[in-house]
Amino acid sequence: MTGSLRSLITSNAVALRQNPYLCKTCLNAQRSFSSAPGVTSALPPAPPSAGFARLTNRALLSVHGRDATHFLQGLTTSNIKTPSTSTAGYYSAFLNAQGRVLYDVFIYPGKNPTQTQGSPEDPGYLIDVDKAQANALWTHLKKFKLRAKLNMRIIDPEEGAVWAIWDDEGTSTSTSTSTSTSDFKLEQPSFDCPDPRAPGMGRRIITFQNQAGLQFSGTEYSTSTYDLRRILRGVPQGRDEIISGDALPQESNMDHMSAIDFRKGCYVGQELTIRTHHTGVVRKRILPVQMYQGDKPPEELKYDPDTLMEIPEAA
Repeated sequence: MTGSLRSLITSNAVALRQNPYLCKTCLNAQRSFSSAPGVTSALPPAPPSAGFARLTNRALLSVHGRDATHFLQGLTTSNIKTPSTSTAGYYSAFLNAQGRVLYDVFIYPGKNPTQTQGSPEDPGYLIDVDKAQANALWTHLKKFKLRAKLNMRIIDPEEGAVWAIWDDEGTSTSTSTSTSTSDFKLEQPSFDCPDPRAPGMGRRIITFQNQAGLQFSGTEYSTSTYDLRRILRGVPQGRDEIISGDALPQESNMDHMSAIDFRKGCYVGQELTIRTHHTGVVRKRILPVQMYQGDKPPEELKYDPDTLMEIPEAA
């Protein structure tokens, strides 16, 4: 028995012990995973490794008032932080009573600088949501408001904007105003947070028109370029990828993306979410897959949700 064969058998035996649900054929290092045996192709060029983009497909909703913290605490999957304890944003979701995802959001503690109603001492939050779902989310919150002392409104796109910044090579996604050697900086950020959904997602930042001295440096890209980076990392977003009222949060990988606090108390949709977590049974997950027609990969990748591809039938 040769050394390479002995090493292959040993590694397969170890892998089988670690995951008994894999068959021996799939563990064979010589097995080809392409549709045509023996055909291998290089990957297409990767998206930009550093830059920033204004996310025009996102909208902002402001919730401000004395009862804002308690109100959101009973509706979201994450533990709501008060602006007095933390101003960093975080990923979260709103569920229906059956534990299905309605809206995936980022929540930023802190009063909207353009807010004119209510007391300056009252807690406030900005909710970053899919633009196509902004009105539906406002209606959803209005349904639970009842007598809660708070104000809600959708912020005009000309008034506030959501940005994403990233740098796969270094630390240029920092929002500090220090004299770094990086050529990618943001001065005087308003609301920002690291994007926890996957490595390399960078940071998200909210800016407002009435801020003075706010500027980016670096290369600006389109929203579609950002979406391409996001999809290659297996990160779903918005109603087109996380179908409202259909998927469990675990099926959209939200449990791995820091969107769920499993130690949190009661909230809408908690029962099924916690039960699924403790049983450990998740039958569907979202994973990135790259498929190309022909023997050569495309010269560049483009984000086009309307693209149709014929899937070959199994032999």
